[in-house]
Amino acid sequence: MREFITSLLSREKSPLSSPKVAVAWCRRIETLDPQTQLDKVGEAVAKYLEHPAKPDFESLQALVLVDNMVQPAFEAIRFQYVSNPRMAKDMEQRLWRDIVGFSQHMIESYQRFIEHEGDEVYRTAGFSEHMPLVLARSLHYIALEAKWHYFRFEKVPGKLWTLAHRFYRLSEIEGFDSNPFALYPVRDKVVSSCADEYIQLLMLATLSANNLSVRQLDWVDQWLDNWSKLVQINRRHQEDRDHFCVNLQEPQGPQKIQPESTGEPYRYWGLFDLLHEVQEVIKRLESGVAPADLGLGSDCRAPSCLELLKHLDTFWTMSIRNAQIQRSERYDVKKAADVVHGLDVICQQVRADNEKHSRQPTETRTQVDYDELMDMRLYGFVSARTRSKLQQTPTGTIGAPRVEYQSWLIENESKGGFGAVLRYSENDWVRPGRLLGVRLGDGQNWQVGVVRRLARRGNDEIYTGIQVLSATPVAVSIQQANGGARNEPMVVTELSDLGAELPAQKLALYLPYRGQDGGNMNTLILYGADYASDRLYRVQARDRSFTVSLGSVLEKGVDWIWVALQVIK
Repeated sequence: MREFITSLLSREKSPLSSPKVAVAWCRRIETLDPQTQLDKVGEAVAKYLEHPAKPDFESLQALVLVDNMVQPAFEAIRFQYVSNPRMAKDMEQRLWRDIVGFSQHMIESYQRFIEHEGDEVYRTAGFSEHMPLVLARSLHYIALEAKWHYFRFEKVPGKLWTLAHRFYRLSEIEGFDSNPFALYPVRDKVVSSCADEYIQLLMLATLSANNLSVRQLDWVDQWLDNWSKLVQINRRHQEDRDHFCVNLQEPQGPQKIQPESTGEPYRYWGLFDLLHEVQEVIKRLESGVAPADLGLGSDCRAPSCLELLKHLDTFWTMSIRNAQIQRSERYDVKKAADVVHGLDVICQQVRADNEKHSRQPTETRTQVDYDELMDMRLYGFVSARTRSKLQQTPTGTIGAPRVEYQSWLIENESKGGFGAVLRYSENDWVRPGRLLGVRLGDGQNWQVGVVRRLARRGNDEIYTGIQVLSATPVAVSIQQANGGARNEPMVVTELSDLGAELPAQKLALYLPYRGQDGGNMNTLILYGADYASDRLYRVQARDRSFTVSLGSVLEKGVDWIWVALQVIK
């Protein structure tokens, strides 16, 4: 009998039994390594969840204390996963399970108190004062679990979306959805709220199909800690302001606003303020400010950081544009397509198509040949070998340089584009907003398109939606015209190894385009660095030359810009 009593007295109490026990328990394990700390806390929470007893206020206080203590260890484990993209498969799986499993345990433990929040005993015991923190931390852990699903290109389970919608709705009902506070003591400089955590979850979901790397998604998630304050969720739809919506009664995330997206279950938000902030950060980075000084993180390097920010600018700008456009009906097909990317490469392929129909004899042509232009860029003069090759080549047989094509399977077509399936391992460069050259057969000409949507189907398969901008593009060269709005030369001068100045010509694509109003317009796709709205340009298209001014911007990519143009003469 004495041994039985001794064993009962010596049995260690659960750290979640009271705040006093939680503090003493945390002190004992805080010197352990991060992985062991996380395992200890996960084990304690799992045991707590095994007992269906009604939770009390002291248990909630203990849970909050233990959650505070484990944050540095949990962050270290997450950083280990994010910063080691080439880790062994078994290690990746173990870390993934640890992070997702711990997040799920914390969601369930906080949910236990949320389910009893309406009981009068909890209101009198001070539980209501902790309710904003409980709901915000629950949404925070849901967002963490969702992010780790995105790392594997997986869809977020519907039950997680259902919980997120429910928790946010509860914060609305109680009237504290936007009340600011520090989510954790270790993050006291970052103020959050239930709405901020929910918005961060929603905004990261808009990028989940962008084929971003683990590091890139993690960077965006960190930036959204501050950017989420620039997004306002509304109950009433403002057609000129809102670009996304979410149905609180459906187990899914953000969606495009449809005519039927009305009524109480829906919440709406726009991107104008967020996009303005992204564009301002891009300007400051380009002016030389360090990413760390802009609050982008000490591990961000300016070139990769700037590229990602430009992608976000492109994608969210495209989302604003697509918010007003309804998709046309698609038809199932089975075709193979050759695909190239990069404006220079696309121009080369399109130029070869153009020359098939307008190749001039060497003696009379007035346009610089591609080989001659490349010689000038490399050497500063046209080599004798190139002159000899041009003299020996029959009219119409010179094509573009040989490039590596990607082969995509076209699954469906519509009036304005098509859907294709591709291998992720061979096309990890694919992002929404990437410019493409597409050829649907050896005898067909190259078309110009842009990636609009991505969806991961399997471990090595991606579905992408592509809009065709033009089926009849023309490759042109551009340079600043004399007598332009500015007198200074276009800054494109480069020097070859031999010291010769290269020609101030740039490649671009002329696209005849039918606008949304049904009218035809002349447009040009060029590198963003070559664009200036207050300059006149000389455009050389085959054997014809035009002086043009650049008008309104139709769309921007990471390194390209699509503009309307007006012919001056």
